[in-house]
This record gives sequence, structure tokens and C-alpha cells, in this order.
Amino acid sequence: MRGSTTSRSASRWGKNGLGPWLILPAILLLSVFLIWPLVRTVQLSGYASDIIGNPTRFVGVGNYLALITDAGFIHTVVISIVIAVLGMVLATFAALCAALLLRSRLPGQGAFNVIFSLPFAYSAASASAVFAGLFAPSVGILNIILGNVGVAGPDWLSNPFAAVWAIAIATAWYEFGFAFLVLTAAVRDVPSEVIEAAQLDGASGFGLAARILVPAMRPSILFLTVTQTITGLQTFAQIQVLTRGGPSDATTNFVYRLYQLAFGSGTPDFGRASVTAVVLIVIVAAITALQFRLFGRDKTT
Repeated sequence: MRGSTTSRSASRWGKNGLGPWLILPAILLLSVFLIWPLVRTVQLSGYASDIIGNPTRFVGVGNYLALITDAGFIHTVVISIVIAVLGMVLATFAALCAALLLRSRLPGQGAFNVIFSLPFAYSAASASAVFAGLFAPSVGILNIILGNVGVAGPDWLSNPFAAVWAIAIATAWYEFGFAFLVLTAAVRDVPSEVIEAAQLDGASGFGLAARILVPAMRPSILFLTVTQTITGLQTFAQIQVLTRGGPSDATTNFVYRLYQLAFGSGTPDFGRASVTAVVLIVIVAAITALQFRLFGRDKTT
């Protein structure tokens, strides 16, 4: 009986040819760079660390309790979500407007497509360095523009409220290029017959966009809502370059708190840093599930 089972398995592998072997490199890569680090992170989260970060004694859920009962825990959660949601909304809305405007044949459309796609080619660190100049209080372009229209620009990187918006704006700009490419492809995939039928019924301009184009692009918008929120929750380079978590931890999100615990404080605490990573994974999973539940339903049923 056992021999026949083995022979059937060997026969199945033989019929499949190279297929099972071709997925082995992907499985190995996932195991080395995803599954094992995740397992190791969960393992380290249950240990205290010595002054050089090595795990010492098992503390169980002690690190989790220490994180959850920390006075700044709720603040870190709120800041992480606010930065992620603001960046996602700004990037997706701006990309949607740009994609809809460029749906029509405009002079220089090719140049606009290239310009709007450029943020996708930048690294987060280099983009943040540019925004550091834009947000400068006295010589920054943003405050100069605001001053020309009679508005006193804020001290973007020193005011807690303005600093959150500064990080969100830099994150949105960084995410805009990818969102623009996705939505441009989505709007071009809307069947021309549907658009022509709507136009015959009198739909045009905003009405055509709101009733026909945007609903047809809904899967792409949902995709961006989820992916851009996840990207925003993992924001690090913008915070490191622009504010370093300040002022007064106003822009310290989970990823930057993880960095501080593991590398930025002089005494690495890989146990609490691992707990922060695990909690962040749970938050990302919960928000993603909520987004699919709220926006992923088929409204036609």
C-alpha cells in the first residue's frame, strides 16, 4: 500500500515534468527572506535583550505588555494610521484627477505622462531630501508661495501638526507616480462602447467621470487603497530625513519606533523591536481586511 502511494506520487511528479521543480527557487527565496525572518521575529519578541541586543531570558508576553501599556503606544498607532491614510488619500485622489484629465487628447500629453510618472523612479530618501528644502521655513518654496498670496506659512518641520502634514505630503508625492501609472492603465481599459453610450445619454465631464469612469476603475482604486496604505504604514525614510520622529515624537510611527529600539538608541533592544514589528504586522493585516470588507464588496449584488 505504501509502495503504491509512493509510485503514484512519483508518477504525478513525472507527468508534471519540470513544473514542481521550477517553483523551488521561489519557495527557497520566500523561506529565506520572508518566512524565516518572520519566525525569527516572533521568537525574539519573547526574549529580553542584553546591552548589545542578544536575547537573554525568556519573558513570554512581557514585551507585548510593556509595549501596549507604554504611554506612547496609542499615540504611535494613531500617528502611523494618520500618516498612512493621509498619504494614500492625497496620492490616490491626485493620481485619479490626473489620469482622468489626461484621458482626453491634450497638447503635450506624452510629456505630462512622463512628468507624472517620475516620482515612481525616485527613492524615498532622495525625494525627502528635496522636500526638506521645500519645507524650509524662510527660504522654502512652499512658504514663499503662501506668502505671495497673503498666507503665513507654518514652520513645517518644527510644528507638531504641520510636521505630520509634511510627512504625509512627502509620502503622497512618493506614492503618486505608481498610483498614476495604475489609474492611467485602468481608465484606458474602460470599454469605448460604454463611454460612447454614456455620452449619447448626455453624460460628459464630471458626470461621465463620476458615473462611468470611476466605477469602472473601482478594482484599481481598491488595489491602490490597500497597497498605498500598507506603504504608508511602513514610512521610514521621510521621517528619518525630515523630522527624525519629532518634534516631540509627533511623527514617530511604528517603523521609526522599531528603528529607535533596534538601532537608534545606542542600546539595541531587539526583543521590544521585534514586538513592535509583530504588532505592526497585525495592524497592517487588520486594516487591509477592513478595507476589503468596506470597499471590496460587489455593490451590484
